[in-house]
Amino acid sequence: MNKYDVIIIGGGVSGLSCAITLRSAKLKIEELSNKNILVIDAGSSHLNMAELHNVAGIKEGTKGSELLKSMVSKTLSYGITLQSDNVISVSGNVGEFIVNTENQKFEASLIIFANGMQKIDVEGIGASVIGHIRAPRPGMVMIENTDGIISEGKYVTGCAAGATSMFSSAAGYGAQTATDIISLWLGKYTVIHDVLKKD
Repeated sequence: MNKYDVIIIGGGVSGLSCAITLRSAKLKIEELSNKNILVIDAGSSHLNMAELHNVAGIKEGTKGSELLKSMVSKTLSYGITLQSDNVISVSGNVGEFIVNTENQKFEASLIIFANGMQKIDVEGIGASVIGHIRAPRPGMVMIENTDGIISEGKYVTGCAAGATSMFSSAAGYGAQTATDIISLWLGKYTVIHDVLKKD
């Protein structure tokens, strides 16, 4: 059974943003160079149905499906493992979680739920699935959490944590969750900045 430092359940906006931010730290900080990340995605991101007109830095009218493909490409180019599958259950404790999908079993030190807000039906979340506090329409759900934490070693990010369904909100929340985990690993609050290189 493959063991990962982090398994992210959901490969939409927040899940991929989180993975990319975690990996960028691995590339810049020697102490994190051995961290490995798995994203398990069921292929149901809301971004596939979007056309973007209000996102800073994104070309007006960009199709959500195109942006998602770009994010997937970036994720893979960073050496992050991306698995197409449906997560059924999570069990165990911090450092030794077991993630069961329809087809495989994985082990992880930390779990991040990035399931979106349409449907969250994974067994063993460890918190209630409730009505979404910022949903634009009825029937949307989220996981109860405190500042993105469900319990020790279990995080929730993006729309599943209560962020709005706007691209910027979900992506930002994913990066925030990654920053919290990087800071946990390093024992101090750490933000990974990209700066211009001097000529």
